[in-house]
Amino acid sequence: MTNNGTLDTLIIGGGQAGLALGHYLKEQNRTFLILDAHPRTGDAWRQRWDSLRVFTPAKYDGLPGMPFPADPLSFPGKDDVAGYLEGYAARFNLPVLNGVRIEHLWRDGNRFVAASNGRRWEAHNVVVATGCSQAPKIPDFAAELNAAVVQFHSSEYRNPGQLQEGPSW
Repeated sequence: MTNNGTLDTLIIGGGQAGLALGHYLKEQNRTFLILDAHPRTGDAWRQRWDSLRVFTPAKYDGLPGMPFPADPLSFPGKDDVAGYLEGYAARFNLPVLNGVRIEHLWRDGNRFVAASNGRRWEAHNVVVATGCSQAPKIPDFAAELNAAVVQFHSSEYRNPGQLQEGPSW
């Protein structure tokens, strides 16, 4: 923190982008904090479908300063990525505060203020690194479909066991 309690940078989101930025800010001796809504670093990956794998080989999946710990030609699974992100934050001792979902963010003079559950953080810069698919988008017509049509959003999908039997072709 600066001498008035204001951070240089507040990062909202503790995934790949937020952690990589934190790594670079730490190298520059900046004061910063990473706020993540999940209880544990990497949980955004842990909560995806069981068979999820990244679509790039491990040799391209590392963040700055730490290669991905897998066969360079393998395609890591979701839990591998989650564990890597958690290990990355620990290795570089990044200041991640988990379980914080920002409720309000506003500008106050020459600084930004973020608030959550009665707590406040002030910073000269804010980076929103929450990703692009945080909230499911369900088309209006879905409510008009026959109740016999089983529906669930891809954010709820974990494995084929959730699907009902269909016709054999």
